[in-house]
This record gives sequence, structure tokens and C-alpha cells, in this order.
Amino acid sequence: MMKRFLILMLTAILFVGCSSPKEETANDSEGKEAEATEDAEDTEEEGGIEVEKGLFNVEITLPTSLFGEEELAEIEAEMGEEVSDITQNDDGSYTVKMTKKEHKELLAEMKDDLTNMITEVAEDEEFASIHDITYNDDFTKINMVVDQEMFENSFDGFVTLSLGVSSLFYQVFNGKDIEKEKVTISLEDAETKEVFS
Repeated sequence: MMKRFLILMLTAILFVGCSSPKEETANDSEGKEAEATEDAEDTEEEGGIEVEKGLFNVEITLPTSLFGEEELAEIEAEMGEEVSDITQNDDGSYTVKMTKKEHKELLAEMKDDLTNMITEVAEDEEFASIHDITYNDDFTKINMVVDQEMFENSFDGFVTLSLGVSSLFYQVFNGKDIEKEKVTISLEDAETKEVFS
């Protein structure tokens, strides 16, 4: 399914983008001419992924800076089977245009995937220090109940990175400006009920 492929592919690429200290590519945005569309209401951009919400459609632009040539070819082939309106731009980026309904379905699927990931982490015995994870509807607030001593002396803290990046990724595709809105992950000690981080 194209939506699942897109989510998994971009999540993996987003992790790579976060781990490599690349300089912000200001030229990517400077080189583009702004086009006013009749149905454009707002545009949010973060990390080079651009989401433009119109009255009837949503456009998601995926820049070349996040992909290799082979990955772009795979994405084009995969998305081309299910999305008729996919365009490669002059700068090599791809713009996928979908209906509001399709965008809503994409967000719902992303939400389901994130919810399932949180449930699996909370129930996984490998993360012994994590007792419970709760979150609000848009994943901007996540609370992890943990055994503090065990948590601080294990690698379970990497879970916060996965949750944080996945939550930010959801915000980006929802058209949010994550420079203004942030994801807060609180760590609560299971014994004292106090938030320690």
C-alpha cells in the first residue's frame, strides 16, 4: 500500500536526516518561486518536507536532499501505481497531490501506526523499565511511566528518540509548524509519581 510505504520510507529517511549534521539547505527554498494557487490556504515547511493545504487538495513536496536517486526512483514507481497526480519538479523533488479525504486517511494511518508502536513498546519485555505510555490526541504530549533507576541505567532511553521523531513526523504531515509547536515527552517515576525529566 502506497501510504504505508511512504510513511515507512520517510520515517527511515527522517532518522538519517536527524543523525547526520547537515547544514540547512537554504538554497532549496531560495531557488523556488512561490506560486499562488486559488485554493491555497496555508503552507508549512520543516526539514524540507512541504505540506500545502488547499480548499480541496493537499500537496506534499518531498525534496531531493532527503533521498538518493535510487530511493526517489523507488518512491516514484511505488506512488505512481496508486496516485495519479505525482510530479517531479525542476529541482528533482516530488510533489504528491491528494484529496483532503486521502490526506485524512494518510494521517489516520500514521496515527494508527504510531499508536501501535507506543503500545508495542509499553508491552515489550525488552524495555523492562517502561511501565506505561500515555499521550494526547495529536501526540504533542507523551508521558512515560518508568522505573527511574532502571531506566537511567539502560538503553531504554532510545525509545524517547523514536517516539519524538515519529510524533514530529506526524506533526509535519499534519501541516504543523514544529518550530512553533513542539512534542513534549515527560518521564515519570513509577514509584514516586514525580516527573524527573
